[in-house]
Amino acid sequence: MTGTDAAGTSTLRTGLQEWAACCRVLAAGRGMLMVRKGGIHERGGGLFQPEHDRFLLLPSWLHQARERLKPAHADQVGADPAPGRIRLEAWAEVAGTWKAGDLARVQALGDELIWSDAELATRFAYRGQPWLYVLALRVHRLREPVEIADEPSYAGCRSWVPLKVAVDTAGSRPAIDDVAFAARLAAVARTLESA
Repeated sequence: MTGTDAAGTSTLRTGLQEWAACCRVLAAGRGMLMVRKGGIHERGGGLFQPEHDRFLLLPSWLHQARERLKPAHADQVGADPAPGRIRLEAWAEVAGTWKAGDLARVQALGDELIWSDAELATRFAYRGQPWLYVLALRVHRLREPVEIADEPSYAGCRSWVPLKVAVDTAGSRPAIDDVAFAARLAAVARTLESA
């Protein structure tokens, strides 16, 4: 959920849960894509739905592992530095969404993706349904990181998490400049939409 308070400040109250390592890579502009299939607590039988077009990147330490990421990003995996707290550093806008039914095209996205080819293949085949949502994200770094309390309601394998606090996004900066982002987004679209 996005809102504007009485002073005209933009806020966000919805987080998209993703591995902490991936959140850091996206916030640094080293990747711009996220892939999704669904978690066991998703509505609609466990399938991911792109329900929001703007959201905070909500880092999770659940399930992440070095071998599931590309070698260039494996060093981002570590232990939760502050159990009971969540550090929010960035938010994202969805700039494009594709339901990709060709694994080779997804893997051809190369360095825009954070996950290893083996991890992408596993996610692609999850639940015997060969496809993945690919989301192109325009990521913005918050003016300053915000720490919030980790709540029991945030736990579990789910994508969308309604937060108990609103986070101010005023003063955020794009992780990738406009020209570079447009070029990279066009390259992603060509790869996924080519006949």
